[in-house]
Amino acid sequence: MLVGGEAGIGKTALVQTFCLGLASARVLSGACEALQTARPLGPLVDIASETGGELEWLVERGSGPVDVLAALLGELRRQPPSVLVIEDLNRADGATLDLVRLLARRIESVPALVVLTYRDDEVGRTDPLRRALGELPPAAITRLQLEPLSECAVGDLARPYDVDSAELHRLTGGNPFYVTEALAAGGATLPESVRDAVLARAARLPGCARALLDAVAIAPPRA
Repeated sequence: MLVGGEAGIGKTALVQTFCLGLASARVLSGACEALQTARPLGPLVDIASETGGELEWLVERGSGPVDVLAALLGELRRQPPSVLVIEDLNRADGATLDLVRLLARRIESVPALVVLTYRDDEVGRTDPLRRALGELPPAAITRLQLEPLSECAVGDLARPYDVDSAELHRLTGGNPFYVTEALAAGGATLPESVRDAVLARAARLPGCARALLDAVAIAPPRA
């Protein structure tokens, strides 16, 4: 299951809610971190710490994707059913992407659901993740694209607050993170959490894109 959407759209909240509602399945979860020097197979570090055994031993000694995959498949077969979650795949290192490629080709033989989340607006045409997604077998993949909240949904969230829900929807674009943070701050000012999130995304852009963003930010709204 590929769960895509922009930052703050609710991918993590959706996956966590789904996992909390599972009565009998084991959940193994790891995330790709935005590090300057990414550790190979980073999300497997968290997962292996939960499973222990051969998988943990292989990850700790820095084994490659093929060996780690064999141990992961064995672990998923050992205690079915399982849900394997890897978040923020747009930050994945090459070894993790190789593992995902190999796992997707074998997933039909494993009693498990694999959930991969990623920020689709941060994956360009030449991004390694874009190539990896294009190589996954279509028959094994289900895609779920999360969309912003509607004006009606923002109105439901804003009902207990003294704010203009239509204006809030216009300003936030229906992004659930921006909406909830703005409501928590009373809706009168831009919350620091939103400001930091936007500036962090802008900081990852190349210089020419940042210059364009700076120009648009001071242009009339219709720009």
